[in-house]
Amino acid sequence: LTVTALATAITTPNKQTMGINDEETLTANLIDPSSLDDPLPPVSKGEVQDPKCRDAWAAILFYAQLIAVCCVCGIFGVPAVQKNLNGGGGGQQEVEVKIDYTGLIYITLVAAASSFILSTISLSLMTTCPKFLIQLSLLFSLGLSLLITAISFYYQQYIAGAFGILFFVMSCCYACCVWRRIPFAAANLNSGLSAVKKNGGVFVTSVVITVVSFGYLVLWMVAMVGVYDATGAAAEQENVQSSMGGYTFLLLLALFWTQQVFQNTIHVIVAGVVSTWWFAPDDASSCCSVAIKDSFVRATTYSFGSICFGSLLVAIIQTLRSMLESVRNDNSNDGCAAFVLCLVDCLLQCLQGMLEYFNKFAYIYVGMYGYSYLEAGKNVMTLFHAKGWNIIIADDLVSNTLSLFTLIGGGLVGCVGLAMNAAFPSWLAGFEGAASGIAFGFSFLVGLVITSIMLSVVDSSVNTVLVSFAEAPQEFELNHPKLSGEMRDAWRLVYPAECGF
Repeated sequence: LTVTALATAITTPNKQTMGINDEETLTANLIDPSSLDDPLPPVSKGEVQDPKCRDAWAAILFYAQLIAVCCVCGIFGVPAVQKNLNGGGGGQQEVEVKIDYTGLIYITLVAAASSFILSTISLSLMTTCPKFLIQLSLLFSLGLSLLITAISFYYQQYIAGAFGILFFVMSCCYACCVWRRIPFAAANLNSGLSAVKKNGGVFVTSVVITVVSFGYLVLWMVAMVGVYDATGAAAEQENVQSSMGGYTFLLLLALFWTQQVFQNTIHVIVAGVVSTWWFAPDDASSCCSVAIKDSFVRATTYSFGSICFGSLLVAIIQTLRSMLESVRNDNSNDGCAAFVLCLVDCLLQCLQGMLEYFNKFAYIYVGMYGYSYLEAGKNVMTLFHAKGWNIIIADDLVSNTLSLFTLIGGGLVGCVGLAMNAAFPSWLAGFEGAASGIAFGFSFLVGLVITSIMLSVVDSSVNTVLVSFAEAPQEFELNHPKLSGEMRDAWRLVYPAECGF
């Protein structure tokens, strides 16, 4: 009877069944109609931190390993390379091979120019029709899986064909599930593209950082040659088996850490530029805007320790997985050991994925406000949790589309390399029968690297837009009303409950 009376009181409230205080409590919990124009409920926003170095210990440690690699390169690497170039390889008969590398340089330059042109065209196309391109990327993956399946059955590779069918069915299911989210992804992509196109200098900054990373890679390779040569000579003199495990681990850790630092530095710079475009567009509206300079300075000084901290965590896992892979390739492992190694590798891969996912958004807050690494990650994840956007930030349509464009760009630049080899056969004449493969391979690699750099900037921009929209949609409406309207419409269509407006 009590339950029935309570249900009646709730469904038909009146003065007899509800006291004055109960009526006020219910009214306070109802939605105020005037608040419907407010797109999102208020959330705690980040605050710009005082300009001081954070996580400095990680930066000091990074510089220490960088100095160590340079010392190893100079002490052991350079003499080892010179010895090999001078024919100090053990008294074997020397064969003089003369290859003109000038043509390879020409091919590389043409490939680089083609990559920039194709990347620029890709960015323009994405701005014009982002929704269509995302749809096209999904259909392309379906068509590619179907083509692989057909080729497998044509060559009577039935097992590969069966896996191709399975992959095609899974791709179809994925496309059906995410198809309705395309307007949401397209709106985010369009806003991210608008931000970086207004600050084109960020692409130049990214390319410069990538060139520096290539220089470090060459330095590291010389150091690796020197360590290998020195340990091998010591093993011959002492008549013991050389053990490269410890040195290899340290060198691989240095390599992965440095590459992660370069990659995340670009990410932090882009986050700083896009956030300035979001809140103060006048400071981020030119190719060489103040936002680019300020973001670069912050990323390479005050926030550099935070970048090194998160990068070190991922680098340690990458190094462990690399060492584990070399052990797994050892044919001496029995079935039980192989199973354990496979299980450990799977766990490390999952841990690496979680760390990279955490870093992707943590570094956005590092670039926006200058938080320390752990504090930035905690704040941004708290923001998403409070908004109920845990599912939204897992959306990967934009990243998948950019990855597909990266592969297509690399393939097209590889075709340009083949065309150059056909038009100027004298460029790679010294490589004889391998000329076509070298022309395509080098061009594909150059195209893949440059296109990935250009489009990774866009990916970082889109993720920053997502964080900024969760935190400050009113500022976006005030500074960029057209883009804000597009994003609001798309979010209402795809995520009507989560968006909050």
